[in-house]
Amino acid sequence: MLQMDDDDVPQLLVADTNFDAAGRPLERPKVPITLLTGYLGAGKSTLLEYILTAEHGYRIAVCMNDFGDTTDIEAKSLQLSNPSDPNAPSSSLLALPNGCLCCSVKDMGIAAIEDMVASQRDKIDWVVVELTGLADPAPIAKDFWANEEMGDLVLDSVICVVDSRNVLKQLAEEREDGAPNEAQKQVACADVILLNKADLVPAAELDNVAAAVADVNSTLRVHRTVRGNVRLAELFDLRAFTSPAVAALPEPEACCAEDDHAHTHAHAHGMKGPNTVSTITVHLPTLPTDKFERLNAFLESLLWNGTVPTLPGGKAWEGATPDILRTKGYAVLADGSARVIQGVADLFEVRTLDPTANAGAGAGAGAGGAEPRPKIVFIGRGVDETLGEWVRAYVGV
Repeated sequence: MLQMDDDDVPQLLVADTNFDAAGRPLERPKVPITLLTGYLGAGKSTLLEYILTAEHGYRIAVCMNDFGDTTDIEAKSLQLSNPSDPNAPSSSLLALPNGCLCCSVKDMGIAAIEDMVASQRDKIDWVVVELTGLADPAPIAKDFWANEEMGDLVLDSVICVVDSRNVLKQLAEEREDGAPNEAQKQVACADVILLNKADLVPAAELDNVAAAVADVNSTLRVHRTVRGNVRLAELFDLRAFTSPAVAALPEPEACCAEDDHAHTHAHAHGMKGPNTVSTITVHLPTLPTDKFERLNAFLESLLWNGTVPTLPGGKAWEGATPDILRTKGYAVLADGSARVIQGVADLFEVRTLDPTANAGAGAGAGAGGAEPRPKIVFIGRGVDETLGEWVRAYVGV
């Protein structure tokens, strides 16, 4: 069994009753879901082994691509029927001694996972879904995110595990069509990355690995790990799709101390060409309502329509439209309200921030308790300072 530090288990929101004082039904808290991505051999299975066997205090349903290797784990095998289709074959579920559940995710869609959660609702606090080694997490994250209003699940974050020995080569692999490769897509979509097998890489090379993944996605929370050894509190309750905390990372450079101007930082020191996936950060001042509406219109054009909008003076974008894989942002309006912006590929959402909703671990302020600074971050192929300048010119900041 892996030896790991004790986990700080976040407080779970559990209703004491099904009705409020006035007799109105209470909304049942949704079950957070974490997507686990990474190449075959990166170390996802080692992390899942810990989740399924250690006494960490979480009640987690782990949906694995294949749990054939868990046959030596003492467990009770359950058979679950599919409420959506009573005639469909039942799926297997392993109930493990530490309170976790394990099921196979092969051929399972969102509906099947929702059915599993519904049937085990009183036994599950969290769901982890393991993706295949070559899977693009973006469309899967989009599906879960888009279905939040209708189901019992809420997308918490995407975690990527990489093999520190091989990830530089994997990130550098070129595809004939010029599209981002699988490793680039996985890192770009992630909120947390585990630089696994750190003990097998010299310190200087590991620093290069950390810099390379930051070039792809500068908003990542990075953990250097050995055999996937990380406190689960660092992976869960991140609220990456609802909290402004990620917009505060990394902390602004010295030139970003003032909020009364907008400027751009490109995070692509190792960029080799227009097909490289990288990050561009546009720092924003406080926005009047009309300028925030222009920012929203820019996002609609770029993400929904795949077109960089023409500037107010009539200047049109030249060249290929950037291929945006992930968008993150935080905006403060002149009336004192704030907005959280999250996007995966062509799907994006703007939420008005409830200052009381994100209190707690992993949710509110940025690193060191600092308030998140207004910014919009684009992660994708073909993003550079030209795009940042275009945003500022279109919004008028």
